[in-house]
Amino acid sequence: MNIPISKNEPTTFRSIFFPSTDDNVRIRVPDYQRAYSWEYDQTKLFIEDLRKYKTSGSYYFGHYIAEKAAGMGSGICWEVVDGQQRITTFVLFLIVCRLHSPTGAHVPAYSLIERFTTVGYDNNTLSAVNRETDAFLKMNTEFSGNKKGGKIRVEQPFCNGPHTRSQERILRAILHFNEAFQKGESEGGLDKDRIADYIEVIMGSLCSLHLTETKAVAVNIFEMHNTRGVKLTTLDTIKAKLMKFVYDNAAEGGDRSVGKIQEEFGEIYALEEQLAISSFRRDMTIDQLLRLHLRVVDDGAKRDVNVLNQPPSNANASQLIEYVERMLHFTSCDDKKATPKTKENGVLYAVNLSKEIKRSVQIVSQHLPAWDKDEPLVGDVLILEPDLSCEFFLIICRKLAESGKADGHVSNDVLLRWERLLFTRDFHDCYYGKHNRDDFPALFASLYREDKGEIQKNLSGYLKNGFRHETKGLQSIVCDHLKKSREKILNTAFYWSKSKMIYAIYKYEVKMGANIRNVMKGTISVEHILPQQWEGIRNEDKDLKAMSEAQWDEFRKKISDCINGLGNLLLITSQENTSQGNTHPALKEYKKYCAGGSYQEHDKNRNRWAESGQWSNLIRQRGERILEFTMEWLVGDPTSGE
Repeated sequence: MNIPISKNEPTTFRSIFFPSTDDNVRIRVPDYQRAYSWEYDQTKLFIEDLRKYKTSGSYYFGHYIAEKAAGMGSGICWEVVDGQQRITTFVLFLIVCRLHSPTGAHVPAYSLIERFTTVGYDNNTLSAVNRETDAFLKMNTEFSGNKKGGKIRVEQPFCNGPHTRSQERILRAILHFNEAFQKGESEGGLDKDRIADYIEVIMGSLCSLHLTETKAVAVNIFEMHNTRGVKLTTLDTIKAKLMKFVYDNAAEGGDRSVGKIQEEFGEIYALEEQLAISSFRRDMTIDQLLRLHLRVVDDGAKRDVNVLNQPPSNANASQLIEYVERMLHFTSCDDKKATPKTKENGVLYAVNLSKEIKRSVQIVSQHLPAWDKDEPLVGDVLILEPDLSCEFFLIICRKLAESGKADGHVSNDVLLRWERLLFTRDFHDCYYGKHNRDDFPALFASLYREDKGEIQKNLSGYLKNGFRHETKGLQSIVCDHLKKSREKILNTAFYWSKSKMIYAIYKYEVKMGANIRNVMKGTISVEHILPQQWEGIRNEDKDLKAMSEAQWDEFRKKISDCINGLGNLLLITSQENTSQGNTHPALKEYKKYCAGGSYQEHDKNRNRWAESGQWSNLIRQRGERILEFTMEWLVGDPTSGE
């Protein structure tokens, strides 16, 4: 983590951040910077460094970039452009040290605690744990700092409402440092009576600083440090490039334009961690949303069908960065239509892109979860096809706002058709070439052109007629296949499409009153009610024991034919699946995982499951109900697009 260097370097952390000529300099992490991101591994290395270098005096604590900003009162303020993670960690460490060692020659270092503020959306947590450190530690006396993080209690005043991951990292760091002092050095921690030595490791550490009075220099240095060899998120790199482009090319008002970009990114970072919390299928990352945003929105001017599939759906970080760099300099990502942009238009693109990215983050992290509470189809289609549905909503919410519909909502009928379109598309058995399957760029381009009343009609047309004339309809193809393959699907559920049939089971259970959204959020495990390794049950089932070998062979074949049938499958988490194992179906408990639906029904059918002769009937009957539901609700009427 750190490299010892020679002792002739003149500047130290003390001389930089505790200047004798201006003791009240305030240190601030501006909102456009990324929030606290150090995890267990980083704080563990920090603790190890303190132990290792407590007597050597040759510790290197990195380079810092800061910009002079308007302070409060008569003091001055430095905004940290690079190095905020290290400073924040030291402040958190000082908070714990002050609790265990409030007096001594090292006390002046504690002034940094009061002079430091982090990003606005996390600063209340930092202030609260600073004021009430002891109360927070007593609240979490059972905390065990391991790589998994351990469980912590987060209540007011340390967090108001749902807490962000960065707020939790701040609190975990406090607990980790306190735990280190509880252990002592003999157990890999820190000794309380050496606190002054540990603090001196940082105070006397060798550092370097570039302090600038203009944003231009700070931005150029930030871009140099953060795009050339240092691993950052794709969004961080793009932010750096946007700010640098504006400073290099803005004719006038460059500070205002960069200030606007910084303001937008401050709000983006404040909402970023809600993306994972509020997503419906796995944890959406900011880089994932960035890719989807660039494909269908970009700077807000994207409309042409030929560019509504760029960058590629599987674009990596380098491709996303290259795309943005190209759009700063050219009018289109389509080589046939691209012409050089003026510098002014490039600057305008950078500012508008920042604004539109923020809007997309707001839509996904706030708007869609709120809408889903009233209309669960919103979350359902995001479970079915996360990327395509996200792109759909990014367009729809903007389109309706443009039409004066501030809420950005479409009707249940529109969402139902979108769900059916996604469910019936991409039908591999009937679409012989990928280019013949679908054409979402054309569909998305039409969404931009049409008013609200045309959207439902448009989706119905795609359902009835398909994306291209070569493939005719969508509903009719799927409907015919399900009818022809009925027995195969009933006996081998994933004969058609595993992901689509998992979704069909999910939707069936929702209709039956089961609340299984928590299952769909993470890793989905397909549970066999009658275990796949069911033959061991023979030893504990009197009817199976009584069978002759001929009867046993016949029964085994009958069960083998339906063991993977649609009616034998339940959706649970992987942990729940492991706990059920190869238990006799009559002994399995599902209602403790989920109330309602087949989970509750299984309890009512326990006596029937106790009779091995009923197994195939139970599987068949439930499978038929799921398949009928699929035909009616997820495929619909192939003659009307309804």
